Amino acid sequence: MRKSKIEVKAGTPVALRQTKKSQVLEMLNGGGVSVVAIADALSISKQAAYSLIGDVKRSGVVISGAVKDGAMHYSVVQKKKAKAKTLAFGKGASVSDAPSH
Repeated sequence: MRKSKIEVKAGTPVALRQTKKSQVLEMLNGGGVSVVAIADALSISKQAAYSLIGDVKRSGVVISGAVKDGAMHYSVVQKKKAKAKTLAFGKGASVSDAPSH
């Protein structure tokens, strides 16, 4: 069983464990990264790296690819947008400061 939180002493913040998907997203946000670089950084196969890139795409992040130094490098073009339902309930970034009627 995997634990999603790391317990620490009282008074210090609890850190969430990073998933491989979140690590791939972080690498993609940092600029062009190759599948080989992702696979090496996470100690996984190239196929698993391709799968994680697909997982990030399916979560709503727009990713582009460009050939650099003979290898495809991927990067984030557009970050995931909040869903209309999330915004309607005040959980998104564009919550109005105007009082409700």
